[in-house]
Amino acid sequence: MSALALVNGVNAAITPMFSLTDFDFGLDRIVLGLFSGLTYGLLAIGLVLVYRSSRFVNFAHGSVGAFGASVLALFVVDWGAPYWLSFLLAIGVAGLLSAGIEVLVVRRLTGRPALIGMIATLGLSQFILIMALVINTDGISGFTFPKPPYLPTWEIDSLPVGPPYIAMFILGPLLLWGLAVFLRRHRLGMAVRAAADDPDAAQLEGIPARRMATLVWGLAGGIAAFSAILVTPTTSGQGLDGLGADLLLKGLAGAVIGRMTSIPIAVAASLGIGVFEQLLLSNPDTRSLVNVAIGLVIVIALLRQPILGRASKERGGWRRVVVPPLPEAYRTVRSIVWLPRVLMCMVAMAVFGLAYVVSNETASILTSVAGYTLVGLSVGLVTGVSGQLSLGQFAYAGIAAAASAHVVDATGSFVFGIVAGVASAAIASVLIGIPAMRLKGLALAVSTLAFALATTSWLLRTDLFLGDGLSPASPTVFGYPVTFAVDYYLFALLMLAIGIWFTNNLRHSGFGRSLQALRDNEEAGRAFTVPARLRKFQLYAVSGVVAGLGGVVIGHGQTSLTVNSFPASASIDVVALTVIGGLTLTIGPLIGALIIVGLPAIVTLSTAGQAALAISWLLVVILLPDGLGGVLINVRDRIYDGLARRAGVDVEVARHGPGEPSTSPLQGTMRLEGLVERPGPASDGPVAGLAPVLTVAGLSKRFGGVVAVDHADFEVAPGEILGVIGPNGAGKTTCFEMVAGFTRPDAGRVVYDGVDVTKATPEQRAIQGLVRSFQDAALFPTLTVRETLMIAQERTDPTGLWTASIGVRTGERAKRVAAEELMERTGLTPYANRMISELSTGTRRVVELTALLALEPKVLLLDEPSAGIAQSESDALGDLLLSIRRELGTTMVVIEHDLPLLSRLCDRMIAMNLGRVVATGTPDEVRNDPAVVRSYLGSEQAAIHRSGAHTAPAAVVTDPALTRAQPVAP
Repeated sequence: MSALALVNGVNAAITPMFSLTDFDFGLDRIVLGLFSGLTYGLLAIGLVLVYRSSRFVNFAHGSVGAFGASVLALFVVDWGAPYWLSFLLAIGVAGLLSAGIEVLVVRRLTGRPALIGMIATLGLSQFILIMALVINTDGISGFTFPKPPYLPTWEIDSLPVGPPYIAMFILGPLLLWGLAVFLRRHRLGMAVRAAADDPDAAQLEGIPARRMATLVWGLAGGIAAFSAILVTPTTSGQGLDGLGADLLLKGLAGAVIGRMTSIPIAVAASLGIGVFEQLLLSNPDTRSLVNVAIGLVIVIALLRQPILGRASKERGGWRRVVVPPLPEAYRTVRSIVWLPRVLMCMVAMAVFGLAYVVSNETASILTSVAGYTLVGLSVGLVTGVSGQLSLGQFAYAGIAAAASAHVVDATGSFVFGIVAGVASAAIASVLIGIPAMRLKGLALAVSTLAFALATTSWLLRTDLFLGDGLSPASPTVFGYPVTFAVDYYLFALLMLAIGIWFTNNLRHSGFGRSLQALRDNEEAGRAFTVPARLRKFQLYAVSGVVAGLGGVVIGHGQTSLTVNSFPASASIDVVALTVIGGLTLTIGPLIGALIIVGLPAIVTLSTAGQAALAISWLLVVILLPDGLGGVLINVRDRIYDGLARRAGVDVEVARHGPGEPSTSPLQGTMRLEGLVERPGPASDGPVAGLAPVLTVAGLSKRFGGVVAVDHADFEVAPGEILGVIGPNGAGKTTCFEMVAGFTRPDAGRVVYDGVDVTKATPEQRAIQGLVRSFQDAALFPTLTVRETLMIAQERTDPTGLWTASIGVRTGERAKRVAAEELMERTGLTPYANRMISELSTGTRRVVELTALLALEPKVLLLDEPSAGIAQSESDALGDLLLSIRRELGTTMVVIEHDLPLLSRLCDRMIAMNLGRVVATGTPDEVRNDPAVVRSYLGSEQAAIHRSGAHTAPAAVVTDPALTRAQPVAP
């Protein structure tokens, strides 16, 4: 293909080929669209119900429906059963199947991230579709699928409307009405809604939340079967194996528009999607664009939604994404040092030597394994490191293969072809990842699923990409044409080695650590100056590069390259092989590819064998959180422990240290002098004569009709500690969120150090020295203390993508040294290798304060620093905060419910109520304010006495009205 032809192809692709007159807007089309949309609306209802119950998208929803349709075909066609009896039985079977999924699979994943649930339903989807084919060996399709009997055929504008549409018209509204009555009026329906809204509260009210979740899944499965049974006869020649994904996409569109919460909006949107689909089908030029258009609808809906569920807040259940480092004592044992090196050399020699002993057919299979492994490495970056699920990685590989083939054909340079391929995949990955900039997990999974289906059904079929097929050129290495499969296998092996080296560097660098921090706790990561959006863009780009490299390997290894070389189902396969191999191990995708790709190619599997393979990787997801790679890591650790014992190393001490200190780091002696450069002059209080370092002017924020903050005003002088009190719902934390940049105010300004930072991001404010803490001090549960302190140094020494990708470790060594010094000064050295999730609240608080100090703040915003810590640690915390001000000159704004502690700390105090600042002055003045006594302190004496008698001023102790303090929270 010449360069001119390539340009002409681009022009043809972007030139409008149709106008509105090419579409049929007749009544018949509108009616058919409404009928179809009604069915999609029912699918959307099932998706919404499951999402509200389990907080993830059930990717097996469409497959459950297809299975129900297959059961009906079995009953009617093979067994001759009456249609309507079979209709009810098939719906019941699908409902029981879906309920069984909740009991046997979903419940087993309780406490793990929602992303794992979505991955599990991907495995279930494949297994269920295979079982649907097993019970329908005759290959039932839309042409031969049973149609509802005893129903007439109508004609609307000469277009026949057959029994399936009539059934939709009659039964669809009845089902909607019945479902609405059940959810709104029936005792079980109201219990279902309550359990979906708040399972814990429902459990306290005596509602069995788990049983309600099972009921929801059963209802959703029955609804999916109802939809699939009535849709299948209208799909022409489409088989049941392709019906699941197609139904899922159309149901997802309405559900996403309804924000996965509103059933009425989801149904209304689905009706519109059904009409839109019929309009596209009425034009021969747009019939292949249905999935593309629906995908665009989904992406637009995602972009218009600032929050979809609460996936972005999810923190629990994640696993580490890199193998834990070896204990320092092990690094001096020669056998442990040399064993992995010898094994790597042996493996390298073995895989290289295979080229000279295997046949061309086996070499082609191994080449496919290498290509799939590369795409799996990209999944490992997106899913394992950043905690998002992409179902479009194989689509990016297809784009890269097509781009590389065209460029090699046009230029004759294979190097240019590789560059063009990986660049095109990176661009596609970034563009499709845009909806996920604000959301996590769900947005990327949904948008990439839509993209994968659109790529297969339309994009790769255009002449710009693969068209009717290409014959890609074989690479030439130093003038030697790589034409034989065994020779090409060596080239694929080289590309695989480069991909593994590149990916391993990223995973073990500050880049990978930053992404892991954002995955664990994005808000804390941003407070530590990790540039969230930039890192995500970089992640999508590098994952696209790796996937594109896999596409190049697969594409040029085939004699004929067609759209069938990159099916949408392959994107699920690469997720499967990555999870099977293990997200913790860099080479995990290689282990999975050998099983998922290599094994079926070498040993032809029957349908039962394929089902067993699908259920096997589902079991790995459920039973082995770290995959088969985790098993290998455990075996490695046992071998290393044995070698260490033989060398005289105390394994327990080497791995876990001499034991946790008997006292908290808060109660130890900390050396803060000279820790960071002082932001201001030394002082034990506010510095007079200087302009305020922080000014909050007229800040306001509403959430719907609720006024959270109402024209809040206050100033903070350099070196001052300002306390903030107020009852629950007073707006304290929301005000903090706006000052720190995590929430955009509706009105007002934030001026920091003389600069208006109202529109600045949290990262930008933290870089300038305006830093905040968080109530729970959760930090990053899967990072160690040392790694957390290294994250905090991204402000002064940010990790570059290029240096990380090529393995430059200079910056990493400097961060490690700095982290060691920080730990030594603050008494955290014994906890260096402990994960944050293993620490007590008090120790986590010290880690958080140490990390915040590493950011060299001028102003610290502390949100309830004493929350969750012991009484004995509370006094020590007060001493520490005063020491920070004394030694480092740090200004602080402190929200605190421990009033005696706060009175001891702060120079001034403000009180908030209903979003307004209602009192300002010294601690005594605010505590004696009649409005504060009446509205804030209440009648509970716990808070006033919490820090001991020494913290309470005498005037306050003698006044009963002022000793009735209650703990307050935002």
